[in-house]
Amino acid sequence: MMKIKTKKQMTLPQSIEWAWENGIKNKGFVGSKGGRVEFDSKGWFKTLMIVEPDEIFTIEVEEEITERTIIPNLLEVYEFEGELVFLPQKEKTIKDLLEESALEENVTTKTFYLIHDDGTLTLVWKDGKLVE
Repeated sequence: MMKIKTKKQMTLPQSIEWAWENGIKNKGFVGSKGGRVEFDSKGWFKTLMIVEPDEIFTIEVEEEITERTIIPNLLEVYEFEGELVFLPQKEKTIKDLLEESALEENVTTKTFYLIHDDGTLTLVWKDGKLVE
């Protein structure tokens, strides 16, 4: 089972709930307006700064990839009339792309790669299934 890290935007209540549900400890987050929240060694929430009601926290989360996972940056490799085609995709699921390809004649999907922020690639789908 493969996992990816993605960035999620959350309000203060959402970020507290996420942190408690995921057992976050010894970690702090800075909001869009400079507010800072922290979770101590017991997972208790505290803030030493003012946090505005509409402040947004960007939190990196790790989630398991399925064919229904929306992937921020994906490289689709398919064969069209005997030629390999490399097509970057944004905010798509593998399932949606496979369904689109199935509607096209002479298109055979070969692989999908996760495109990381640093430009490197990780193979996530090949031979009709997700890679382990």
